[in-house]
Amino acid sequence: MFKTNPDGMRMEPTPERVLSVCRMAARGKITRESLRDALTFGKNEDKGLNQEVDRSIDVALKELGILKMKDGSLELAEPAEVIASARAFRRYVSAKVFYQKDTTFFMFSKWLIAQNERLFSLHNWEVMAKTCAAENSELSGLDENAVLGWRFWASFLGLGYLSRTMFLPNMKLRLQDLLAAEFAQTFRYGETIRGTDFAFWLSSRLPEADISSRWPLAVSAGLRTLRDLGLIRLETWQDSSRIMLYSVDGDPNNDFSHITVYEEVCR
Repeated sequence: MFKTNPDGMRMEPTPERVLSVCRMAARGKITRESLRDALTFGKNEDKGLNQEVDRSIDVALKELGILKMKDGSLELAEPAEVIASARAFRRYVSAKVFYQKDTTFFMFSKWLIAQNERLFSLHNWEVMAKTCAAENSELSGLDENAVLGWRFWASFLGLGYLSRTMFLPNMKLRLQDLLAAEFAQTFRYGETIRGTDFAFWLSSRLPEADISSRWPLAVSAGLRTLRDLGLIRLETWQDSSRIMLYSVDGDPNNDFSHITVYEEVCR
């Protein structure tokens, strides 16, 4: 799923399956075969189930580094806290995969975020894959199955929401994770700061989105969602530099000069 490009991004290792594999291994050292038996309820004749578990183990072991092999057994390579909840697991994964810029997952994510409203005209996963492959030579091998695998992780990591054959770009969850985990290292919750300072801070932590000029639809929608939930406040002060959001008719914030992030974002 997070291999160097080109990568088929298979559908079997979903976030839920990879997390289950990690939690099973966290109970104590366990062989690959025993782990497979436990998660397939001993149905060794079912090749499909075995494949799901094996590929999920490979993602946890080889691509995310949460598991390690020692003396022929699988065990946790990271503190148990990273799999204590889905949120902790999501933040651990995000901190790794969005900085690996040579993976198919990252490259396709970056392409998709840049499409903005055009994404709504790419009405199914096959069209999305073919369009990206035709426009990006590095992803020329991308196919529908790869995008089908990508969608589960993209949704889980907070790039947007799934709606049948559509992907709705809204990075509320991705932004909230960053604000909860890292914002207080630089700023104070409840203190109003300049939008330009916030943009500079965010730019190095959101490599999958280009926020050097007008912010993409996915990022803008995520910021507006956080605003609507009362987790942040956006303001536009006169004679101040403004950050341009992706324009939405009737929305009170198509730009902002100052932002306040509240501590409730951590909950």
